[in-house]
This record gives sequence, structure tokens and C-alpha cells, in this order.
Amino acid sequence: MKNTKPNISKQISIDTVNDACDKNYQVVMLKYYQLQFGWFHNAYNSFKDIDKYIILAYLINKTLATYNKHFYNLSFEDFYSNKSVDIEKISISDLVKDINLSKETARRKLNEMTNDGIITRNKKKITIQHSAFIYQKPTASIKNFSNLLSAATETLKIDNKIQFYDTDYFEDKIKKNYTHYWNTFLNSQITYLLRVKDLFGNYENAMVFLVCLLNQAYNMKNANQQISGENTDKIHYSYTTTISQYTLENSKGLNPTTISELTGIPRASVIRKLNDLIKLQYIIQNDQNLYTTSTPKKGSAGFSKLTKFFVSNQPNIRETIREFLNYTIV
Repeated sequence: MKNTKPNISKQISIDTVNDACDKNYQVVMLKYYQLQFGWFHNAYNSFKDIDKYIILAYLINKTLATYNKHFYNLSFEDFYSNKSVDIEKISISDLVKDINLSKETARRKLNEMTNDGIITRNKKKITIQHSAFIYQKPTASIKNFSNLLSAATETLKIDNKIQFYDTDYFEDKIKKNYTHYWNTFLNSQITYLLRVKDLFGNYENAMVFLVCLLNQAYNMKNANQQISGENTDKIHYSYTTTISQYTLENSKGLNPTTISELTGIPRASVIRKLNDLIKLQYIIQNDQNLYTTSTPKKGSAGFSKLTKFFVSNQPNIRETIREFLNYTIV
């Protein structure tokens, strides 16, 4: 009989993951920004309402958590072949507390989702209808997250050997164990989203900022700019300083029309969001009327706040990576 006992002694440590991510920091962060922008893009363009999408993701995650509690694992295809999915009883107060919404907002969004046939409600019982899967089925997110995991293995040393796994490897593993593995991802994602909302005030502000940041990450990658530092904090400071200064000096920011096209947010709303971000000193407007993220010299208070946020988010990113590597390659 095959021995299925997990090899606990070979579990990948957080120190190993930190070392791998620090050595390949620029690529890992680019893949992370791609993941997050793709997630926000799908969230906004599903309902033109990110809060509503997050409610749906939260409800799906409650279902995945219940499956895990009862050791019930479904593949990606099997889960999304269901005509509907029942959720354990949930109260408005749970929703309010767990995803930082007001009671009035949570109640209104649930009523809208009910009227649209996305969910049905019977007192505290909620059923997600199959039509919701059109919006929530995370095909692109699984691909983007698998890209991130693969990037983390480019410099991952196990037993003093580099252990590289490609995107297809992780994508296949996640889809085969979807209800178990994606619960871990959504737990991490919801934690991140709550912190993002506190920092930016609303998710649309965060999305506009993120597309500017992602544009700069591509610019720096294409210019082969190098970064260095002896620990994660200093590596990240070097990264954010280089990424902002390079784009500022080379005038490769984005204009409101391009931001609108990339995000799906109407141009008039984009301009309002950019003004919000300028007031927060997270975004600056350069001499060519293009928008870039703040720098240590221009918008220094915002730059410092953003840098501290991204550094403080590294443990969440890396612990999630560590969990998935241990799920899939140990």
C-alpha cells in the first residue's frame, strides 16, 4: 500500500520563501501586481461595484471553509458544475464585521444581488445561483497566482538545489484541489483587501493607483533596472524608489483616458479618483500631465506611507506562497 503520510520534516520554511522572494524581488512583485490588478479588474467589471463582488467572494469562501471543515474537496470543474451552492447560515452583522461594510450598505448590496438573481435568501440562509459563477469563476486569478508561485520558485533552494516549477504545474494542482486550496487564497485576499480599503478609502482609488504602479513596474522591468538591499525592508525601499524615480524622469506615466481604458472605470470617475490620490500624496502629475506614483521627494508623506504598507504586506504574501508551496511540491 502506498504511504500517504505527509513528510512534515520537508515542509518549506518561511525563511526559505523569504530568501527566494528577496533574490527575485522585482519579478515576484511584478507578478503580484499583475495578480492584484487582474483581480480588481474582474471585480469592478463584473458589477461596476467592487464591494458587491467582494461580498460574492466572501460568500464563496464561506462555502469553501465549510467544505474544508468536513474534509470535502472538489476540483475546479466539479465545483462550478453545480447549479447552485448553499451557504451556512450567515447574518448581516457577520458580513459587516468580516469585510468592513456598514449594515445599510451590506443590506442594500444583498438586496440588489437577490433582485439580479445572483443569490436567493431565506432568512439567514443564502444560496448562490449558477449565474453568479459567470462573475466569480476565478480562471484568470488562478493563472495569475500560479505565475506568482512559479516566480517564487525561480530562486527557491531546497536541499541546496534550485527547485523551479512552471505556471502550468501550479495551475493544475490548484484546479484539482480547488475547494481546499482556494479557501487559503481567499482568506489571504480578504485580509489584503481590508487593509487596502483602510489605506485608500475605497477600492476604486486603489485600482487606479494599482494600474499606475503596474505600468511603472513594466517600465522598470523593460529598462533592466537593478535593485539591491540586505533585507526585505531595504530591498523594497530600493524597489519603490527606483520604480518611481525611473518613471518620473522618463515621463512614462498614464493619462486619464488610458487609465479609464485599462480599468473600465469611466474617465470622469478616473479624474476624481486621481484627484483623491493626489490629495493623499499617493499619485503625482508630471510636466507632461501624466500620472505616476509619488517619489521620496515629491509626495514624500504618501510615498513613505505606501512603502510601509507594502513592506508590512510582505508577510501576508509570503506566508500564502509558503502554504501553497507546501500544498503542492512537498
